[in-house]
Amino acid sequence: MKSYQPISPLPKPPVRRLNVYAFDPQSSVELKTAVINNTVIELPWETRWEDQLETGPINDYLEVIDYDPSSGLFYTPTDLNDPFLLAQDGLPPSEGNPQYHQQMVFAVAMRTIRNFERALGRLVLWAGDRNAPKSSPERNFTRRLRIYPHALREMNAYYSPTKRALLFGYFKHPEGDVAFCSWVFTCLSQDIIAHETTHAILHGMQQRSIEASNLDSLAFHEAFADIIALLQHFSMTNVVRHQLAQNKGSLREPGLLNGLALQFGHATGCHGALRYALQYLSTSATAPEGGEHNALSPPKKLSETFESHERGGFLVAAIFDAFVTIYEQRTADLFRLAFSGAASNQDYLPTELVNRLAIEAAKAADQVLRMCVRALDYIPPVDLHFGEYLRAIITADTDLVAHDPMRYRIAFVEAFKKRGITVPGCISMAPESLLWDEPDLTEAPEFGSRGRSPEEGLSNVFSGLLNTLELSGSIKPGEPGATGGGRRNLREAAMLSIQRNQARIHAWFEQDSPFDEGWEKLLGMRLIAFDNPIRKSPVPLVATLWTGRATQNGEFSNVPTFEVHSARIARRVGPEGQETHQLIIQITQKRRGFDDPADQEKADAGNIALLTRDPDFWFRGGATIHIDLRDGKLIRIIRKNVCDNKRLAVQRAFRTGQTLGLAPGLYSHANCEPFAFLHRGL
Repeated sequence: MKSYQPISPLPKPPVRRLNVYAFDPQSSVELKTAVINNTVIELPWETRWEDQLETGPINDYLEVIDYDPSSGLFYTPTDLNDPFLLAQDGLPPSEGNPQYHQQMVFAVAMRTIRNFERALGRLVLWAGDRNAPKSSPERNFTRRLRIYPHALREMNAYYSPTKRALLFGYFKHPEGDVAFCSWVFTCLSQDIIAHETTHAILHGMQQRSIEASNLDSLAFHEAFADIIALLQHFSMTNVVRHQLAQNKGSLREPGLLNGLALQFGHATGCHGALRYALQYLSTSATAPEGGEHNALSPPKKLSETFESHERGGFLVAAIFDAFVTIYEQRTADLFRLAFSGAASNQDYLPTELVNRLAIEAAKAADQVLRMCVRALDYIPPVDLHFGEYLRAIITADTDLVAHDPMRYRIAFVEAFKKRGITVPGCISMAPESLLWDEPDLTEAPEFGSRGRSPEEGLSNVFSGLLNTLELSGSIKPGEPGATGGGRRNLREAAMLSIQRNQARIHAWFEQDSPFDEGWEKLLGMRLIAFDNPIRKSPVPLVATLWTGRATQNGEFSNVPTFEVHSARIARRVGPEGQETHQLIIQITQKRRGFDDPADQEKADAGNIALLTRDPDFWFRGGATIHIDLRDGKLIRIIRKNVCDNKRLAVQRAFRTGQTLGLAPGLYSHANCEPFAFLHRGL
């Protein structure tokens, strides 16, 4: 009998290829765009430290559950490991196949997740259930984000913070049989899937970001989700080549590349994309063929715009304008070379030039996307404004790429200025003036006792905490990810490590220390009672910082409480190999807020009747702390002072409708499901 040499294990494929619509089904039934609407997303194959892909699809990050409550049906889940599907890049695009719908949402959501992880330098983690017990891992993290492709029979799709799930709707096209398609499925729009996935990622990073505390807060959520969806268009090289050839290399004309959700926009009466990135770029922009679009009406002013999507449009336009300016700078020499000897009225671009332009557009979009995502670690943990996000972009980029020869940062500043987005408190809009400041240790001279200077003393004090933290970011030898049986899962190990670090950071700040007063000034929070004997300088009583219920004797614990929302490690690499290795900590504190300023004053002074009832709202403060792990130096504290009564008054005015001239509580009542509220009927 013949003997054969044993076959060595075959290597895993590097990528998993999945068919998707480049935009949505409508582009497949229009002659001009059908040729480019079928594309393929390549996802990294599952690693040995991740859960392997299961039928659903279900992987380490996502769980697709295809239940249609309107029909009472569970659709059969798709198995992307089926050999026939592996051989043909998954199921072919199809509006009528629920299994393809499952494949589409999975592929686009995973591509969005991977883009975030490349920019952040760490794993994406989902927000937890704030109602879970404090000791439970589910309070801080949800293991998998659930996706329901057919959750709603209505004109809506949204991320649900309470369910930690993406819910996609479908509806009959208002034009019926004369429309391009009789039914519209939001789960088949790349833009809508990327938009909703971004909401979920941002909520996992900034758990208080879903609270409407000012005009910009929810507008930022909407704008940022649009920005990610738009910039991801440029990873589809064949689409970019096609559109650049049509528009002679310009990205400033309304079209597929700078429009969002074309099919949904048509179905909801927009006669074009739902929104255009450059809708506020100029008054000379023309509508795409097929009719005028309300997004291309004469520009408004930011100060006159209150609706979240419209207000967010200013931020989207600013960032997309910065991207287009960067693209134009990168390609100016190509145009000069291509047309140096050509006729001035040439109405087409050479194929070679189009190919080079597409490459440069993809590079510029990827760099701008990374700049925008990295900036999320540089914003305050609560009450964000657009101008603060610009500071975050500039500071984050400067930390990683000190030299800016292409003037990317100036392009951002100029685009924000055009949209009337200002940065209060900065004397100049020059990039170096917009950098977040280092800690002002003149406020906390006590740290000088622990070193040759206050800066060294601060690092020496903080090193006591760093020595107790888990900073490797890897699975320890012999430690399963989160369960027994020898299973090793890096994300679950990271979740547990972060949870332990958060507990240690909380205990460290909670313990009485001779440096507590200094930390209070640096963080903009209260760590010890106003009458604690260790205080060297008196502070005003702010009884609304007391939390919990009164005792039977009507007494409160006057020690303020606080939360450590995150303690995450970021390892980032710049375009020329530059590296940053940081620990990012977010701490928040809440204070009772009252709609009546007189009640607020009484409660702050300790009025028991007001303190024993529920507040009208919670006013929050806190800080984002950056530590350079290469030398352990605390380099930056980005804070919102919880005792800032001016900011409290601004939030009260927003809540009660004085800022908007609208009905009181319009936004505050939507805090439990803000995106269902914002997206309905859009």
